Amino acid sequence: MLKLIVQHSPKLLSFLCGLQLRLTKPQWQHVVRLVDALIVSETRHKTIASLYRVIVDAPDPSNGADSLRISPWSADDLRAPLRHFIVKDLVAYAQATKEWTLYVSLDDSLGEKDKDTRHLEAVAYHHDHTKSQSPKKPSYTNGTVHVEVRLQLGARSYAYDWRLYLREKTVRQLNRHRAPEQRVRFRKKTMLARDMLAGLQQLLPAGFRVSVLFDSWYAANRLVKFCRRQEWHVVCALRSNRKLNDKKLSQWPQALRHQRYQHVQLTATNQRQRTYLVRTLRGKVTPLPFDVCVLISQRHHRDRHPKYFLCTDTALSAQQILPIYQKRWPIEVDNFYVKQHLGLADFRVQSYEATEKWFAVVFLALVFLQWRVNHASAEERLRSVADVVRQHRFEHARTLLETACQEAAKLTDYLPVFKRFLCHPT
Repeated sequence: MLKLIVQHSPKLLSFLCGLQLRLTKPQWQHVVRLVDALIVSETRHKTIASLYRVIVDAPDPSNGADSLRISPWSADDLRAPLRHFIVKDLVAYAQATKEWTLYVSLDDSLGEKDKDTRHLEAVAYHHDHTKSQSPKKPSYTNGTVHVEVRLQLGARSYAYDWRLYLREKTVRQLNRHRAPEQRVRFRKKTMLARDMLAGLQQLLPAGFRVSVLFDSWYAANRLVKFCRRQEWHVVCALRSNRKLNDKKLSQWPQALRHQRYQHVQLTATNQRQRTYLVRTLRGKVTPLPFDVCVLISQRHHRDRHPKYFLCTDTALSAQQILPIYQKRWPIEVDNFYVKQHLGLADFRVQSYEATEKWFAVVFLALVFLQWRVNHASAEERLRSVADVVRQHRFEHARTLLETACQEAAKLTDYLPVFKRFLCHPT
């Protein structure tokens, strides 16, 4: 196995310097090592030991573990500067392009751990709605759950913020063994989302038109009302048991069976066109105090399970609302990258605080990749995060080859070069 990182990426160092992180030099060095190795490493499980093996002249991996376990810094030491950096970058982009419509997506994701994992504080069994066949047959998966907020402004987008979610039972168990000042506070997912949106509202300058997008799991009345108090609009999915004008949504398709459908064309992620049959209703969704627009969408005439969507901007048509809701999809792509390519669920640290630091490092790596996409020149042809990962690995491979050739020529012997740049399989 080759040690691929001879020196850290200049692009990564430039990005991290721009964040102005308040970390000590050793802490900063460990964060740089972890972020760089998370992107470069192609191992299946990105443990700290496997990450440090791809770095030339790396310290013992236990130092990297200690930087998460006992080093006196917190996840917010990375998270807070990153939020300010993202908002500043988007504001500059808005001023340059005159694009002032900001789409804010909310979603949660479950990172699966082995079913026998028991002693990591952030790991527990959570309801897995992707595996559950029906409300009567719920499925539960051992792992961690995080809630993410993603921002999209024109062609530029970032994973803006995230929070680890703990079940109420898990919080009670953790707090039994903690001093009062170290106890963790239980927060529902919708409350975590509202906290992140409140932080965004404080950072965001006036002038933006904000639309908040989420699925039916987050269509809580308090969250919708909070968004409207900020003069933000909401586009979200609804469950069929919600009431519009005192009638369940599931009863409306039958009541409207003689009404004509509106044909709405949408472009899927594979660029194929698909037509949906949509009916539009306006009124009050219980118990919201203001009028909203509700769409009933069917894939075909005999579809017995239509989808329901809410939009607080009653001036928009169905052809405008559904493409806006489609903008939620990239947050699913973010979750795919952090879990499948950046090792979000590969942590092996026990404490909740150490796990938070691991999450902070992983999301820092994701935002760096997104930053490179957003600021790529035309010559670089970086159109996606996958393109940046390939380019980042290519840059390290070229530096490794150049350095190895130079050292071999200088020493006139290749054996010391092999010894330095090859690591023994374990």
